[in-house]
Amino acid sequence: MRAPSYRCHNTTSVEKGNSATMGSVLFSAGLLGNLLALGLLARSGLGSCPPRPSRPPPSVFYVLVCGLTVTDLLGKCLVSPVVLTAYAQNRSLWGLMPVPGDSLCQAFAFCMSFFGLASTLQLLAMALECWLSLGHPFFYRRHITVRRGALVAPVVGVFCLAFCALPLAGFGRFVQYCPGTWCFIQMVHDDSSLAVLGYSVLYSSLMALLVLAIVLCNLGAMRNLYTMHQRLRRHARSGPRERAGPGAGERGASPHPLEELDHLLLLALMTVLFSMCSLPLIGGTAGLTPGRC
Repeated sequence: MRAPSYRCHNTTSVEKGNSATMGSVLFSAGLLGNLLALGLLARSGLGSCPPRPSRPPPSVFYVLVCGLTVTDLLGKCLVSPVVLTAYAQNRSLWGLMPVPGDSLCQAFAFCMSFFGLASTLQLLAMALECWLSLGHPFFYRRHITVRRGALVAPVVGVFCLAFCALPLAGFGRFVQYCPGTWCFIQMVHDDSSLAVLGYSVLYSSLMALLVLAIVLCNLGAMRNLYTMHQRLRRHARSGPRERAGPGAGERGASPHPLEELDHLLLLALMTVLFSMCSLPLIGGTAGLTPGRC
């Protein structure tokens, strides 16, 4: 017997009292943001072959940002139009197919879990890159290269493809959630199916570990930025002789102390927002509805 949370698991119409307005706004904003990000990345010279003489070659961070942006854009383009179509036709994912069934629901849930996990893994790669570049520069210069950064997206894709396909093979289950416009991993298990509970716990635990690792890396990077900010403040107070001496040319090339402070505040804000957006998904094992910002 299914839990009350899944009363819409096989309905063929969208539950009354729901609107596609919020979904349309979020999809439009996300699509516009990703397209703007890709435009800025392309304008910066990322991916130009050969690189333009006036522009330096792309860094590892820009390669990772490009991979994350493309992944997020592809996920939105595959998932959101299905939701909007369901609202427009007043049919659930079970009812959108010519013959009512769960085939579209299974594909939708796979995409949701795949792109959610893939984006989080790529965010972890970016957090690690930032932490290593600030806190361990010698290790970073020796081992972190653009070629290795370009391998992150395909390696993450292969891992997520295998991991998120487990419910299709019988370990775990995808289910349609109310109001019938989306499907995801079944988080509340049946008494006779421990595999469903096992996969939901495994997925949520993996996401929780990834989020924890991202937060710790960001906190480490924030600590390094704060140390840099304090060091630059001490140099700024060292006296007018150093500022007016031969090293004045180097002063112009050094970042302003407020720049490090801006980076510190931005990183802190991103860490808080990412943690808040990830809590509903991590809390899925407790019966909460998973969600993403």
